[in-house]
Amino acid sequence: MKTKVYIVKKKPEETIQDVTLRTLDLIPLKDIISNSENKILINPNWVCRDHSDSGNVTSTDTLESIINYLIDKVNITPEKIIVADGGDSSSTDATMKLNDVFRLEEYGVKVYDLNQDERINDIKIPHPLVLKTVNLAKIAWDASCIISVPSLKTHSMAETTLSMKNMMGTILPKGIMHSNIHEKIADLTSLLRPKMKFQIIDGIIGSEGSEIGGYPVRMDIIVAGEDPVAVDCVGSAIIGYTPKKAKYLKFAEKKGLGIANLEEIEIIGANIEDVCQKF
Repeated sequence: MKTKVYIVKKKPEETIQDVTLRTLDLIPLKDIISNSENKILINPNWVCRDHSDSGNVTSTDTLESIINYLIDKVNITPEKIIVADGGDSSSTDATMKLNDVFRLEEYGVKVYDLNQDERINDIKIPHPLVLKTVNLAKIAWDASCIISVPSLKTHSMAETTLSMKNMMGTILPKGIMHSNIHEKIADLTSLLRPKMKFQIIDGIIGSEGSEIGGYPVRMDIIVAGEDPVAVDCVGSAIIGYTPKKAKYLKFAEKKGLGIANLEEIEIIGANIEDVCQKF
């Protein structure tokens, strides 16, 4: 059976909340995540001090829709949900304020800067290619489920930065990732893969250029699925990148973390050809 990745195109009359909820119902997420989870980490991209209109960080509206779905459709108690990322250590709090993230706490969930979290140090990576150990935020270590919610954008070293690279927000120091980045993305993912039960790329507004200063590109899509390698493979293809360029996809596939071959992925919803735009 092929792994499934969903590409959902936003209708003109829909809000971001509408299309996100429609995506989660289409999958449906309630068949993937159960109310037996002890902690769910929703991990957005808050890498830089910017508004989501730039395409450089995840939309708070997207995050709000996921929270609504988990509470209303999966019957997750709000106390089990944490929305958290660790972006640039000097700007994460400012990014959260700029994007009105703290309004999410009205649902009873916790909003947190992972850079301020307690660390579990020197965790060994299983079968490492390059990265042997990491210091991981305790929130990520304790979570039974991680939902990665990156924005759709390019990266100066990794070529694309999507659900797997988004896991860099859970570690400190982050600079250890910048050499041999493709292998290290696969290594970090292999540590967290059992928890990464669902990924949803916020592609309403993408960003091309620098990962922290790119130019916004309106795409009006959501890309989602269980397999982070397949989701990132499809997301990369939509903006014109193959595994030959975004090499972390192949490294992750070789480690058995998912599928990086479009011929082995079942696309549900829109076709890649109908929504693609080369960044």
